[in-house]
Parts: sequence; C-alpha cells; structure tokens
Amino acid sequence: MIEEKIERLIHLLLEGYDVSNKEEIISNCSFCYRNPHQYIINNDAEWVIDSNKDGAFEFSVTNELFDFLIRGDKIDEVHELIDESLDNLLGDFPIGIKYAPDYFAWLQPKLDLEDPPLEVIELADSYSDELQLMIIEKHNLESISKLCQELMVNFRRTTEFY
Repeated sequence: MIEEKIERLIHLLLEGYDVSNKEEIISNCSFCYRNPHQYIINNDAEWVIDSNKDGAFEFSVTNELFDFLIRGDKIDEVHELIDESLDNLLGDFPIGIKYAPDYFAWLQPKLDLEDPPLEVIELADSYSDELQLMIIEKHNLESISKLCQELMVNFRRTTEFY
C-alpha cells in the first residue's frame, strides 16, 4: 500500500517532465521508507536524522527529485530559475514586487494560461533558509497534497504562502 502511494506521488510530481530514471527514483524513495537508516547511510546524510529522526523519507524525496527542484533564498533568484524552467516564458522580474506572496500572486495567473495549467508548490524541507519549489501540473495538485499529507512530506501551495 505504501509503495503504491510513493509511486503515485512521484508519478504525479514528475508528470510533464522528461524523466529517464523515474523507476529508480520510485525505488529509492520506497527503499528509504522501508529502511530509512540504511538510505541515510548510503547517502551520507546522517545529519538528517540527527535533527529529525522521522525526516529520512522526506529527505529521500528531496534527494531523489533534486534535479527538478527550484531552490533559492531571494525571490528574484527564484524567478530566474522558474523562468528558465519555463523556457523564458516570464521575462524579467516584475517591477515593484518585494515579497514572495506578492510574487506568487503575480505568477499564478500566468501559469494558469499554460497548457496544461501549472502551479508552483513548496515541497519538502529544504534543510536551509531557501525556498524549495517544484512546478507541477495543476490538475494533480489535490492528489499531491493528499499524498504528501499521508506520507508526511511537507507541502504548501505558494498561492497560500503565509
């Protein structure tokens, strides 16, 4: 049952991405769920369980999806990374935007025009002060939210930032 939830979560998160190693990602996350201590040792990440003994699975999601995550501590940097991910669809950082909630309120209507509509979510713990985001297909939002809750992976919509 858990393996099916993990597989579904990874498939939903990666829908729309060109991924050659999806089964490996699913396998590694499932392995971590079954054997968190060994996964942490295999990935030289003992510091994760030192600070949060239950954080291994969430770390595995971050670790395995690292190439698909957008990470930054300044909203203008995050904008550049999102824009690159969207093949420069957005252009320059919007003038007058200073705070993350305002930026995401500006961004979402643009993502709604995509085919399929997209949404930027905050996913898992970044283990730093950085925002850790992922672009997903919006029609998967509710299922991803539910699975993250069931699997104890931090999830937040950026349109409900604070």
